[in-house]
Amino acid sequence: MYKPPDTILPGCVVTLLTLLFLSGVHGAELTDSLGVVSETNRSAVESQQKIDELSRETQALLQEYRKLLDGSEYQAAYTRELEELDRAQKTQIQGIQEQIAQARITRQRIVPLMRSMADALEKFVVLDLPFQHEDRISAVLQLKQRLNQPGLSVSARFRLLLEAYQQEQDYGGNIAAWRGPLQLQGEQLSVEFLRLGRVALYFQSLDGETSGYWNAADGDWMILAPGYNRDLGQALRAAKNLTAPQLLQLPLMAPGGDS
Repeated sequence: MYKPPDTILPGCVVTLLTLLFLSGVHGAELTDSLGVVSETNRSAVESQQKIDELSRETQALLQEYRKLLDGSEYQAAYTRELEELDRAQKTQIQGIQEQIAQARITRQRIVPLMRSMADALEKFVVLDLPFQHEDRISAVLQLKQRLNQPGLSVSARFRLLLEAYQQEQDYGGNIAAWRGPLQLQGEQLSVEFLRLGRVALYFQSLDGETSGYWNAADGDWMILAPGYNRDLGQALRAAKNLTAPQLLQLPLMAPGGDS
């Protein structure tokens, strides 16, 4: 059986000590190396965090820049739209100003023309057949007063004037019969009148015994022969829709004044 030696040789002790020293030296170096690696890893993590933070800031700035860029393009488009609208409005304003200037010129010309037309209408009514004379002349005088009202627009004045002319024109296209007073040879009579447009104006007494017509050449009433009484009576009944219209023989004054 093996028996360990009782004593250790000095050489062996030295060797052992050497090994222990070398082992201690390498352990310290390993510890230092591990520390360096750990510090490096920590620095790398911190650097990566900084990189990530910078990346996020960069993305945020990029998005903000894109928003500003989009806003700038929208603002430019909106500005162009406003400029086009401004040009269109200036063109429209210029057109309106030209229309106003033209309207002023038209007003300066048409107002005297309307006064002349009203005067001409008054003269026409005075010289026309004397049917409903007072009412028609009164209507023309009221028309002239309204045409002089400052608060009435030009278009309203012109409309009133046209209505008056239209009313007088309508008299020339119809037949009418009515009862009224007549001053004849100094005597006041109640008669029935018959108007054939503006061609002729007749009268007949209520008893049917006296008939006559308006002589425009002389400006006076003329008595008809008794033979016209029957025809004129039938014409009056037809004008009142009491009988059917029929062919009648009534005297008409020729343009030269002869019947």
